[in-house]
Amino acid sequence: MTESKNSNPKVGELLTRAGVLRKQDLHEAISIAQDTGQMIGKVLIMSGFITKEDLAAAVEAQSLIRDGLLEVELAILGLSTASREHLLLEQALDQLGWHPQNKPTAKLGELLIASGNINIDHLTNALDEMRESVRPLGSLLVEWKVITRELLQDALNIQTEIRDGKLSKPDGVKRLARHAKMHALSISGQMRMEAQQ
Repeated sequence: MTESKNSNPKVGELLTRAGVLRKQDLHEAISIAQDTGQMIGKVLIMSGFITKEDLAAAVEAQSLIRDGLLEVELAILGLSTASREHLLLEQALDQLGWHPQNKPTAKLGELLIASGNINIDHLTNALDEMRESVRPLGSLLVEWKVITRELLQDALNIQTEIRDGKLSKPDGVKRLARHAKMHALSISGQMRMEAQQ
């Protein structure tokens, strides 16, 4: 598989290939992240190597590539344009003539909402916090005890299966919906036990 055909590029790779981030700065940030335990995106921003907007655009591009909606080379051009002209990735891609296909996506938040595991308020709050803290959506939802680590891992596995074409989105949502039902039954049982005491 050649680099341009890579359907799962890392955010750092996208940013360096787009000329937004220098390779030596990426390597320095990786070293700092390993030494401090910080998320690499946060280190890149705190070190002044990239902006929050650059990181958000790269994460969005990565998601579109994984969903098969955007080719890597066009993503790189879009990231370069977005950073240089201070545009959102979508605006930069629009300038380059790209228009999204009506293909189902497998975004984590969409899967968790559709399956009844979180509500729109959970997602909105987590997305707002994600933009500020540069932390992954799933980690925030687990930290806030909205979902369990087990559910997150299952959701990420299902997301990968959908993106790889091994599972349809409706079937993935049904599998995740079982978690919501089991969680509701668990809470119901706990409340009955507390009421009996």
